[in-house]
Amino acid sequence: MEPSISAKAKINFKTGEVEFEGSEQFVENQLNNIDTIAEYMALLISNNSTDEVDEIEQEEIAAVAEEEEEKLVTVGEQDLHVPDTFGEWFHGFKDDANDLDKALITAFYVQKQAPDNDFKTSEVNQSLQDHGIKLSNPSSSLKRLASKKLLFQTRKVGKLKYMRVSADGVKHLKTLRR
Repeated sequence: MEPSISAKAKINFKTGEVEFEGSEQFVENQLNNIDTIAEYMALLISNNSTDEVDEIEQEEIAAVAEEEEEKLVTVGEQDLHVPDTFGEWFHGFKDDANDLDKALITAFYVQKQAPDNDFKTSEVNQSLQDHGIKLSNPSSSLKRLASKKLLFQTRKVGKLKYMRVSADGVKHLKTLRR
């Protein structure tokens, strides 16, 4: 009679190694379930790498935000006094503002009303709608403003991105004043 070997399974999620030890029947049963084990490991590994990517992305966002905060101190953001009413704020700008300019004007107003001094795209969209300002595509306008470095991302919560008007955006707003 063969000496009995106690069953043992070793799984290393970091390296993806799987090791089985035990009777021939035990190892055979585990190999029959290897697809399920592989799927589970792939899921765990992808979740871990997603967390790492999110962590790196958050660090990059924080670095850009810190750099922009320093720039904002020098451009005189405080010179743009934002009144309590949107109509009064919007009226302070030239009548010939294009869609991008209107989106930027509204974004700055919404940002200044927020406790964290930033905004979500949906808040800007809602403010534009509430005040009867029609833009062809407000979300696209905000993306274009970000690509032109007039907005920057301050944080990300899940899939929600929070933005803020950059130092260059503040300079541009000042050129649009009446």
